[in-house]
Amino acid sequence: MSEFSKEAIDAITSNLDDIRRRLSLNTDGDSLESVDGEILVPLKELEEIRISGGTNILLYGVPGSGKSWTIEHEYCHQDSVVERLVFHPDYTNADFIGQILPVIDADKQLTYEFTPGPFTTIIRDAYKNPMREYILIIEELNRGNAPAIFGEVFQLLDRDDNGTSKYAIYNRDIADKVYDDEKHPIRIPSNLTIIATMNTSDQNVFTMDTAFQRRWQMKHIPNKFTGLKDDAKKHVDKLVPGSSISWGVFATTVNSKMGKASLGFAGTEDKSLGVYFATDKDLDRKDIFAEKVLKYLWDDAFKMGSSEVFKEHEKSLSYLIETFEEIEGDTLKAVLLDSVYQEMKEKMLAAEETEPIEKAESVEEE
Repeated sequence: MSEFSKEAIDAITSNLDDIRRRLSLNTDGDSLESVDGEILVPLKELEEIRISGGTNILLYGVPGSGKSWTIEHEYCHQDSVVERLVFHPDYTNADFIGQILPVIDADKQLTYEFTPGPFTTIIRDAYKNPMREYILIIEELNRGNAPAIFGEVFQLLDRDDNGTSKYAIYNRDIADKVYDDEKHPIRIPSNLTIIATMNTSDQNVFTMDTAFQRRWQMKHIPNKFTGLKDDAKKHVDKLVPGSSISWGVFATTVNSKMGKASLGFAGTEDKSLGVYFATDKDLDRKDIFAEKVLKYLWDDAFKMGSSEVFKEHEKSLSYLIETFEEIEGDTLKAVLLDSVYQEMKEKMLAAEETEPIEKAESVEEE
């Protein structure tokens, strides 16, 4: 790295906010200029102070395993600038990158101009603020046609060791919005990280080819119900509404049936209930739990084999939900197979026996 000029050091240390503001102004040649032509910092030296380490990360796991929680607690920082969006089947490249739209100009005349989408906007902001970390979060990446949504900017996902795009693309509309120069090569700056999430159980979603996937750092989020602390442990220990069975015992028992049951293509461990599939609020009311959890198990996870967990007289989803909501006794006992419910009861008893030991060990460690 070359030494900074005295002019650059003075500008950076004494008036960083002014530099950030002026970065939005015209760039021409190798220098950044203000309106009156005052040279602030050479572009080369500006890039040397840019935060590095930007990358593309794809978190995947079963629904409710904690992907969004992981992003918030492990990747986002207090000073991070975060943009969040969700892909879906109707989401397009124009929505993501930008599109030509009609606008009314200052003279109240109808004209057409490029309106940037979230991808173009965050690249512009990251480029013009080199000392700040920017994060673009894309939820449900595979629920939209991701390769088509990215389009030509797919090429930018290849990063060098610094975190900048290895290869540039050329697009007059994007370049004009980001660099104020239609001919400027476009790259993802090193201070911009893209984090996406993907549920492994989603059906009727778009597949992603190997070329697209290899440009992401893949990270599996495990579905853990044990070894949890504080709020997470309280959550799994919370009782299913109207039952003496905890959410953690219910979910782990049902998940184990998915792995063993012969459910054809519809049965897979990827459809497991995640630790946060049901929230604390979901566990407060029978109707919400039934519509969210039991409906998912009936319609999706055990679609081809509901008799693996539910009683034979539960012939329809409507009857299942009505029984769960209206029963006076234990809700789960009323709808689950006796063998499944008994397995849950035994796990609850075993947990009660080990809890005093765990508490004693915790006290000794403190």
